[in-house]
Amino acid sequence: RDGHLNAINANEEIIDAGISNGLASTNPVVRDLYERYVPEEQRTKKLGTTVKADDILMLPADTLRGKLLFAESKSVQCRNCHKVGEIGKQIGPDLNAIGKKLDKPKLLESMLEPSKTIDPKFAAQLVETSDGQVVTGLLVRQDDTQVVLRQIDGKETTVAVADVEVIAPQQKSLMPELLLQDLTAQQVADLLEYLSSLK
Repeated sequence: RDGHLNAINANEEIIDAGISNGLASTNPVVRDLYERYVPEEQRTKKLGTTVKADDILMLPADTLRGKLLFAESKSVQCRNCHKVGEIGKQIGPDLNAIGKKLDKPKLLESMLEPSKTIDPKFAAQLVETSDGQVVTGLLVRQDDTQVVLRQIDGKETTVAVADVEVIAPQQKSLMPELLLQDLTAQQVADLLEYLSSLK
């Protein structure tokens, strides 16, 4: 009987260790898989689709934690389209001096509602060709012979002007909505603190 209880305890310890390792993973998908085994009250409180901007703006925040989130976290998507120094890709606006351009409330608004205010240089263009192909991206250049668009994945697509049926600016930003839903309020506050320090 004691041997059976010892085996059960050993199995529980192995399971607990596995859950702890899963929760400590840097991969948010792995963390989410293991989080269901944690009691509800102990789970990480992610923002989801309901975000209270004022609550985030009131949290004490840390610039270094925000910088690490921007540079290394798989949950943070900013660097897929924005650059700070050598980190990230240059699809959307460069963020090196974003703290000089926008205060914290405006920065947070631009993350929560990316289509509310779009810099004309970064307004997406839709090009439809005469054979029905549709391409959406940022206008890199346009001349008498061709239109070049940079798509969200960074690839450039060239369309001959002779093949263009329609070219129209879009009212929706290439930056997706709900980018912050898998972050905690504290993570967003830290990220905001870091971005606002970039002057």
